[in-house]
Amino acid sequence: MTSLFNRSKAPKEPVKQVRLKLKSIEVWSAVKLGFFVSLAAAIATIVGALLIWLVLANSGVFGSVFGLLGSVLGDGSQVNLEAEFGLGNVMATAVTLALLNIVLTTALAAVWAAIFNLISKMVGGVSLTFTNN
Repeated sequence: MTSLFNRSKAPKEPVKQVRLKLKSIEVWSAVKLGFFVSLAAAIATIVGALLIWLVLANSGVFGSVFGLLGSVLGDGSQVNLEAEFGLGNVMATAVTLALLNIVLTTALAAVWAAIFNLISKMVGGVSLTFTNN
């Protein structure tokens, strides 16, 4: 335990800095990265929608809201939240949004890479500094 708080007596190696310039992003690489990031987000969207629906359905929220709407609108109202917010409808909506997200994010990754490349040609890129510690 005492070794955690004792400092080493050995001399530290000098910090080496490397300055690099990012001048372009390969568009195909950005498309691949954008696709996989959007795929992960799509999976999270579908799983999140399923979990939220399961929690709401098992806790009786749909029945409570249906009872509240029935008392507010009258017993003759044709509002049926349990049919509208069924598992099939919720998952179909989640899958549709996830697929739309995959397509748009992948396309936007290519567009942003192309825009970065155009701006980088005008201003000379982005300067980055890396160190070894």
